[in-house]
Amino acid sequence: MSVLKGLLPVFILFLFMSCEHNEKKSLPKKIQPEAVIQSTPKVHKSPKTDKQTRRIIPPEILPVPFGPFDPDPGPDPLPYDPGEPPVVCPTVDPVVIKADTIYDFPAYLPEFPGGQEALKNYLQSNLVYPQDAIELGIEGKVFVSFVVFEDGSIEQITILRGIKGNMSCEKEVLRLIKRMPNWIPGKDNVGNELKARVKIPVVFNLD
Repeated sequence: MSVLKGLLPVFILFLFMSCEHNEKKSLPKKIQPEAVIQSTPKVHKSPKTDKQTRRIIPPEILPVPFGPFDPDPGPDPLPYDPGEPPVVCPTVDPVVIKADTIYDFPAYLPEFPGGQEALKNYLQSNLVYPQDAIELGIEGKVFVSFVVFEDGSIEQITILRGIKGNMSCEKEVLRLIKRMPNWIPGKDNVGNELKARVKIPVVFNLD
């Protein structure tokens, strides 16, 4: 009996440990939480730069429409690099018309008193055919130019082209032009009288 009393506590301890082991097996297993994979944040690219000026080129920004009552923001300022030299605008000198300017093609050309028909009649009625040109049978045209001043007077008479082999016809043309009456001077678009050059042919014909 003393032996049984000594083994009884050991038996009770063994029974308690076996029950505790069975209880652990019967408990439900704890569910381990699954790992959550988080996405890595996007890395913003650095803005582009111009290699020559090292200026930061901003990305394109879409325009924002404004309503009828929104204030006008005005034009977008242009990017400016402080290292660049300032832009110098060229200056244009004003056009100055000198008083002694002679026009070849004014708005209104000088005119002989009475028009072209009166000029033709003047040349035909006042021309004296040189005798040596008649004897040699010389015919042709002499082209002459002259300047009509603001008062209608005639100056700067020049023979542009004469008749080859005879100078008498050119002298007769100079005499005719010098004896002309004053012309109606040329004018500009606003009616101001000006100096203008006139070129006419004088015909020498034996018929």
